[in-house]
Amino acid sequence: MQHLYKAFRCCCILIFCNLQLEAQTLIDTSSVVNKELLQLKYNLQAAKLANNDKKESQAYIQLGDFYNQLKLKSEAVKNYQLYLSLNNDKDTSLVYVKNAIAAINVDLKNYNEAINHLHESLSISEKINDLKGKANANALFGTIEEKKGDYKRALAYQNKSLNIFKKLQDSTGLAVSNENIGSIYEDLEQYDLAYQYFKKAFVFSKNSDSHIRINIINNLGDVNRKQGYYNKALTYTSQALDLARATNNFSQIESALKDLARIYAGKEDFEQAYNYLNQQSTVNEQELKLHNAELVSAMQVRYDVKEKEAALEILNKQNQINKVQKYIIITITGAIILTFIIGFLYLKKSRKHEKAILEYKQQLLQADLDKKITEETALKREIDIKISSLTSYSLHIAHKNKMLSDVSKTLTKIKGRNSELIKSKIQQLVEEIEADLSHNNEWTELMGYFGQIHPNFFESLKQVATSKLSASEMRLCMLLRLNLSSKEIAEVLRITSDSVRIARYRLRKKLPLNSKEDLQAYLLNL
Repeated sequence: MQHLYKAFRCCCILIFCNLQLEAQTLIDTSSVVNKELLQLKYNLQAAKLANNDKKESQAYIQLGDFYNQLKLKSEAVKNYQLYLSLNNDKDTSLVYVKNAIAAINVDLKNYNEAINHLHESLSISEKINDLKGKANANALFGTIEEKKGDYKRALAYQNKSLNIFKKLQDSTGLAVSNENIGSIYEDLEQYDLAYQYFKKAFVFSKNSDSHIRINIINNLGDVNRKQGYYNKALTYTSQALDLARATNNFSQIESALKDLARIYAGKEDFEQAYNYLNQQSTVNEQELKLHNAELVSAMQVRYDVKEKEAALEILNKQNQINKVQKYIIITITGAIILTFIIGFLYLKKSRKHEKAILEYKQQLLQADLDKKITEETALKREIDIKISSLTSYSLHIAHKNKMLSDVSKTLTKIKGRNSELIKSKIQQLVEEIEADLSHNNEWTELMGYFGQIHPNFFESLKQVATSKLSASEMRLCMLLRLNLSSKEIAEVLRITSDSVRIARYRLRKKLPLNSKEDLQAYLLNL
């Protein structure tokens, strides 16, 4: 019986592999994502058929990496966990998987879970002398401490990682470590130190992946922009944009366009800033469409494969049930007692099989749920596009207010040079412009747009405020929630930067903040 079962299992796996190959011919050959997923699934089944645990465990790592690249975190962790359940060797692959799971948990802000995996990773890497795994684990510890706001500990971990990569002479590791340290100093607003580390990262990134190199160049531009060196920032960011376009890296193209808009806004060239924001919105839409197409395609293939797996398993279980039934029919003629025993065993096994069939049906439902989650992610990206448009509208208001203010000042200067009649006409025009500047229609429209994107923001703000907020304070909260800088807020409200600073100070007193909490970060998380 057992030999027959093994032979039947091998036949089923072979049938499954053929079904996969048939499915592969039905998929569009131009879809790289579909091909890669089908190939990885085929490799996994081939390893299972050959009873090769080592190849099977490596196949799970490759599937985990594949889903991680597509940002399907739950599927990535699931495959990494399958590797852990199969592999008992404490080797470099185990360190790699532990670090990968920790990195996913860092992205999901599950810091305690990430720390547990990193401690295991460090313990294993020290025992087997895996320096690269140890360096990556320290880098992730540094990232966690940076996100928690403990910059001293973050720097200590990142420097450990940097020293190990120096021993390994790993140029990519050195580039990433220097960039991480530069980011910490940038958060601390020590821009000179941040710039030095970004420059070192740029030197080491010459042989690194283009994505890493572009990100470093973008950081060089951003740190110069924050110091007010707009021409230098423009040079770096333009270089990052050219490299991103050459490699078709849509996320980096979008980031570079957004930074260019900020640079031109800092130079008070609002027309160029508005132009780059429009380009960034277009690229964002293109990236959204491309990413969604890849996700939907991958999810469809995954759903089809799981459906075939479930159907095959159901057929397998049904055949086993039929085989047991035939055995009962043959043996029932032997003896009644033996018949009762076999009947009892059959009933027990049948229930177990029905439970397994139910589990496979639940897996199908889970696949459908994952597909819906992907669609929800797409909707979130659409909301991000609307937020970008809202920021563009704010810059447009600032540009218009500045233009009207300049016209008003000019007319005021020349009104004394003309006759009494011209003077009265110019005075009337000045009053009309001033009235237009104080008109609240644009604020009403802007707050209406804001309310569509953040419908509960103002209600939540009123609930947490310790005293009643004025209309101007509500406007200031809205602009801070849009992540505008103090300079940009001053231009929108037509006040000085000192007035913005005083307004922010008064607003802090009306909100439940301690002295160490950042006002803008609080409003962004409200």
